[in-house]
Amino acid sequence: MDKLKRARRLKAMLTQIAPGPLETVARPTSPPPVTEGVSPPQALEALRSPETTTSAIDSGLQKLAQDRHEELHAHELFALEAIVMPHNRPVVFVRGQSYDNVEHPWEALNGTDVKSRLSALFPSIGRIEVPNSPLVPYAGTGFLVGEGLLITNRHVAQIFSQGLGLTISYRAGDAAVDFKRQVDTPGDDHTAYFQVTGVEMIHPYWDMALLKVDGLSGIAPLRLSIKSPEELVGRNIVGIGYPARDPRSDVDVQDRIFGRVYNVKRFQPGTVRERGKIQSFETLVNALTHDASTLGGNSGTGIIDVETGEVVALHFAGEYLKANYAVPMYELARDKRLAPKLNFDKPPPPPAPTTDFDAAWVSVDSEAAAHRSTPATSPGGPARAQSPAPTGSRPISVGVQSGGGSTAAPGPGRASWTIPLEISISIGRSSGPSLQSNALQLDVGLPQEAEAGLEAVIVDQDYSDREGYDPAFLEGISVPLPRLSGAMQKDTAEVEQESRKRDDAFELTYYHYSVYMNKARRTAWFSAANVDGDRRPNIGKRSGDRWYSDPRIDKSAQLGQNAFEHGIDRGHLTRREDTAWGDDVDEATKANNDTFHFTNCSLQASPFNRGKDRWQGLEQFLLEKHAKKEGRRITVITGPPFDARDPVYQNEHMDYSVRCPLQFWKVCVLIRERDGKPSATGFILGQEDIKDLPGFEAVFDVGATQIKIEDLEERTGLDFGELKSFDHFAAGGAPGSLEMPGLTGVKRVKPIRAPADMVI
Repeated sequence: MDKLKRARRLKAMLTQIAPGPLETVARPTSPPPVTEGVSPPQALEALRSPETTTSAIDSGLQKLAQDRHEELHAHELFALEAIVMPHNRPVVFVRGQSYDNVEHPWEALNGTDVKSRLSALFPSIGRIEVPNSPLVPYAGTGFLVGEGLLITNRHVAQIFSQGLGLTISYRAGDAAVDFKRQVDTPGDDHTAYFQVTGVEMIHPYWDMALLKVDGLSGIAPLRLSIKSPEELVGRNIVGIGYPARDPRSDVDVQDRIFGRVYNVKRFQPGTVRERGKIQSFETLVNALTHDASTLGGNSGTGIIDVETGEVVALHFAGEYLKANYAVPMYELARDKRLAPKLNFDKPPPPPAPTTDFDAAWVSVDSEAAAHRSTPATSPGGPARAQSPAPTGSRPISVGVQSGGGSTAAPGPGRASWTIPLEISISIGRSSGPSLQSNALQLDVGLPQEAEAGLEAVIVDQDYSDREGYDPAFLEGISVPLPRLSGAMQKDTAEVEQESRKRDDAFELTYYHYSVYMNKARRTAWFSAANVDGDRRPNIGKRSGDRWYSDPRIDKSAQLGQNAFEHGIDRGHLTRREDTAWGDDVDEATKANNDTFHFTNCSLQASPFNRGKDRWQGLEQFLLEKHAKKEGRRITVITGPPFDARDPVYQNEHMDYSVRCPLQFWKVCVLIRERDGKPSATGFILGQEDIKDLPGFEAVFDVGATQIKIEDLEERTGLDFGELKSFDHFAAGGAPGSLEMPGLTGVKRVKPIRAPADMVI
């Protein structure tokens, strides 16, 4: 997030929390408290001088009040964020049957009556464990809402179960709940640990689910409010959950709020705000919003009215310095399928029923009926699902942040491709040792996106320093991004206004590359990269994948981890090796990691993805043998030629379908070594017959073919501008070229079996 966007959001948040004008917002009167036995984060040093802090706060508030956002200095932004969080929206530990005292302006929460009322709820709020997953410490938060029923988020439940509505597959033992896991709980204390015996329901409209837990005698369900969100605006609330550290977002900000202690039960005060709409899975929902400080791991946290002790909402997502989003209990009380199961306060008349959710229920009921009429089995027992992402979530909040789900190890599942016949692929279950989490700073946090693993790829999701693709990267020639037709623009995802570069509504900028997204296909029209063959510091061996959604465009315009499973890879468009260059290791590593965005990948069959990686041999050959030696560089633009006949793909974990591209093209532009003139070369490779490609031991895939850029324009609808003038294959051809039928006639292509086959 750039400085101006942060400043605007800070002003909006400060305006909300100040009792009067901006200048009246509560200030810290002493240095931030230090958790016993835990060293303070280095970032807190800036707050150790009250004089400096007061000065920075005063000057920062004055600039915001006068709309001089662009004049804010970094230390003023830091100081202003510090009075929002952790001062005005703090977090404190739950210890035993109470919680730590809260400082001004929340000292009213320290009263005996309030503490007694809220502390009585703690035994019913637990951390949802995933004992069979070696990848994550836990899945999120949940709390009792009925006899033997625990409520949490849909995106949490789908880590260890599969299905929607009332037809759910779950393998006993894959989930549990621990109602302690506090900062003072011994690691071997399992006195409040219970197995999840089943999944009662996963709501098809709201991000919520009900889990079955046995043996809970003596633990009472929480009382649920039927007050509407409109009635609750301005009420003080607390979230009680298990925030987890997220290494992808600003860890200094997180450590500043949470004192470097994560994964344990926290007490997080805030206020209810006006309702807000947010995309949740495939639905735009009208959620309750609040501004408590939350992180991933708070998924499934109960939002509790301080005055009554009743749960008013179920937290599921949020945006930094903007708002948290939660499912209103009021709305769940209006669902006739759900309300009888839950512990709603009975004396007042219940809210009027609604038909808002009926379409979603009808849809899942129809699917369940279809499955019952055509049963399918999978070896090894019921299928387990990977987690769809909590749509609309962001890394850390100000009170704000996404709920967090995480991924489970791959389990048995089926991938269905409609071609038009259906082929089902069953895969075996992967199990691993139980993972015990440490209360102190686990960097294996709970990400916003379900992933294949939590390895070393870290992406800073403040995109303000991403300049993207450089059209003037090559000496003596400008290579602008391909142009879209008017019809294509209508199907292109627009970047949020505050994140646009160069006034381009469609360009998603990253380190050394840019992307235009086809929102209808959830895959890029193209990804364009600048490749520097000389500035390549050694960044070490690749240690694993970790993929990110891009918050600058709608989630519905991107693929998510739920689309990928065994046999279906996340295939890079711009290869990570292409961008992994820079003046030092840090720059090259950031650029390498930045390619791990879902905006830069496509559905690819595993054999094709691994075969397509051999395109790096083609690019490396062009760099070493044909590019000008003084500053060896190449520009590479890659994408799929979308075809209406591409097969439809939807696996059992997806709540949307998407067509899978069967071919991929690449245009390489360089300054030739032999004469210093530009050369533009087009290639195309298909995955529809990848299984038949021989010769994987060769330097190049025999499936790669050279094609005229003019023909690529016809196939893709893109306009490559002047590049056609530098296409030497189109100008002269070469022995060995052949004719291939295309969508609009016969196209001349040339198989690439060896370096000598290419026309440069």
